[in-house]
Amino acid sequence: MKTAQLNGIELAYDVQGEGEPVVFVHGAIWADFLRPLADQPAFSAFQRVRYHRRGYGQSGGSAGGFGVQAADIVALLDHLDVDRAHVVGHSEGAMIALVLAASYPDRVRSLALLEPMPSNTWLAASDFADLLGILGPAFEAMVERYQAGDVAAAYQSLFEPTGLDWRAAAEAAGPDVVDQGIKDAATFVEGEASALIEWNYGAEQAATIDSAVLSWGTASDSPINPAARAFLLDLFPQREEVILEGGDHFSVTTDPAAVAGPIAEFVSRHSAATALI
Repeated sequence: MKTAQLNGIELAYDVQGEGEPVVFVHGAIWADFLRPLADQPAFSAFQRVRYHRRGYGQSGGSAGGFGVQAADIVALLDHLDVDRAHVVGHSEGAMIALVLAASYPDRVRSLALLEPMPSNTWLAASDFADLLGILGPAFEAMVERYQAGDVAAAYQSLFEPTGLDWRAAAEAAGPDVVDQGIKDAATFVEGEASALIEWNYGAEQAATIDSAVLSWGTASDSPINPAARAFLLDLFPQREEVILEGGDHFSVTTDPAAVAGPIAEFVSRHSAATALI
């Protein structure tokens, strides 16, 4: 990957292909988790921009709030001479993409949101408030095992309640990705986990977004998935929606072709070239 001094840190990034730019914003723990998705032939007509968020992979700095991380993306777009980009965010990356689109609406051409975690304030007032009783203990158990020096067990504590196999998903993303997540554990556990809990995002922020929005979700048994879909419907009543049957939150690595197809089709329909026709 290339690196550049941007927004006060050394940011690692990779650019492939030509066409309208699509920026992929990875979630927590694994910097290269969206590499299989960005490499899919469905995106071959686009310039794919991947980067490692601050504190992850080859990027420097410590974990920053979502506002700072949105500014990192803007700095990267400026560095690449990109005025507006399609943005694909997964999990925590989708939360950062939401902040980006609300804070810098003129820089986002379309917004594909892959199962962001709803904010705690929204959850508490929703029909999914019982999720707080699942997520809170999971985060506490993760921190406890991390502090005991067992990072792998910490991740197991976080994902086990939702039935997700984090190791298989990380291995599917690449031979180095499991170790990558172990090395970068402090960025998430010590820096970003609290930001997830404290994140407050609602209709007021969403109202500033004027780009097309895609809600991508899965039909797994995880209780988080329907909450994420309801959260995005509440924020964006006119959003488009795609649901992957038989998939789960980690299908971006374990079945990237199935994930890429409808997202690339959405991006194509909302491209600048299509708007001119």
